[in-house]
Amino acid sequence: MNAEKIADHIAVAITKNKTGKVLIIERVRPERGYDSTHLTWAFPGGRLEVDESPEDAVVREVSDETGYTVVPLKKISERKHPQFDFYIYYVACDLDVTKIRPANEVHEVLSAKWVEPGDLLNYFETNLDPKVAKYLGVEVNKVDAK
Repeated sequence: MNAEKIADHIAVAITKNKTGKVLIIERVRPERGYDSTHLTWAFPGGRLEVDESPEDAVVREVSDETGYTVVPLKKISERKHPQFDFYIYYVACDLDVTKIRPANEVHEVLSAKWVEPGDLLNYFETNLDPKVAKYLGVEVNKVDAK
């Protein structure tokens, strides 16, 4: 039985490993934004279930999509996404390397990858939140240029 989800609220995990690389996923079915951008690569995450916090949602979604277990640290930012019809929460997370299992959501995620923060814009067509960029050390002028 699937829990009811809040259709327009998304939480994503901003997770760095010990070498400073960031976890991203490649979606099986990219979404198209208002301005024709495609959401192919993204931070792992998904829709909040009813009465679920963004922090709880990222723990569940990262585990389902990648098999990794994360520990939420703090909310970095939240906003109405400028290119998609949803409200999004960005949650900084630590990786728990003691708890890794196979991913459940193989129908949603094609692959998971660890990338240097400065390389994110090579994967993302969509707008990178300025507070997330600052948290990751990505130059803001590069974010605004997208």
